[in-house]
This record gives sequence, C-alpha cells and structure tokens, in this order.
Amino acid sequence: TRKKKAKTTTTFYAHRAIVQKSSAILGELCKSEASVSITDVSTDIFRHVLHYLYGGKVSDEDMKEHAKDIIDAADKYGVVGLKLEAEASLVTATTITFDSAIDNLLYADGKNCALLKETVLDFIADNGKEAAKKLSFEHVPSTVIPYLLTAMSKGNETGGDTTSTE
Repeated sequence: TRKKKAKTTTTFYAHRAIVQKSSAILGELCKSEASVSITDVSTDIFRHVLHYLYGGKVSDEDMKEHAKDIIDAADKYGVVGLKLEAEASLVTATTITFDSAIDNLLYADGKNCALLKETVLDFIADNGKEAAKKLSFEHVPSTVIPYLLTAMSKGNETGGDTTSTE
C-alpha cells in the first residue's frame, strides 16, 4: 500500500495594498483576513503570480513550460497582464495540428484567449477543406460555431489546403 504524502503548506507574505491594487479578486480575498488559503493553484504557479504582482517577470522558460497553468491562475485571479503574456508564450510555443486544433480552440474560448483563438482559426482557414474532413465538431459549443464557419469559409475563398500539419 502507498502512504499518502503529508500536505505541506507554503506561506507567502504580501502587502495587502499591492495585492489589492494588482488583482481585485485576490484583493477581495485578503480584504478582511490576515491570511488567505489558496488551494486551487500550485505553489510554483502562485509564486509566479505573486512575483508578477510585485513587478517581476516570469522567465521565458517557466512561461513556456507552465503557460496554461499560468493562464488558468491569472484568469482565476484577474491578473490580466500576466494572462496575456502567458497566452502569447503559449501561442509561440504551440504548433497547431488537426489533432490539437479543437482542444486549443475550446481552451481559448473557455479562457477568453483571443490570440490563441485567432491562431487556431487561422490554421483552420489555411486548411479549410482538410479541416472539414479531419476535425470533429462533436463537442464544440454552439457559441464557437460561427467562428469556425467564418474560418472555414475564408479557407474556401483563398483556396484552403495550402499546407497541413499533422
């Protein structure tokens, strides 16, 4: 049998005024409490968020390696600048393929990541005919369908199928 690891607690110290100025959501959490328990973000990712709130920069390597986790945390706590930086890093580091297009599109739509959404839709537009054959739209919410139709019609206007990546 496996023993459960004891859950460790990491304490970060922060100035309430800085947190409140930088993140309304985190600011609201620490408004009436001397200490706040953050259990839904890993210690390493929250360290990046707090470092950013204090004017620090997340290294390119950490940003690339943890982009989605940073986007998730920044989105959850309303740290818009960090979210945008992480999204730009994710777009740069991600190669959109037919296998990943819909997952990336759904993630972008769910997290309101316009740059990632545009990148996926450009891929679909550039590969319109092949995309229509290879992509499954089964789990795509109706709110995303107009974007897909526009991208696919652009692909048809420009000839589509110029390049494909798998």
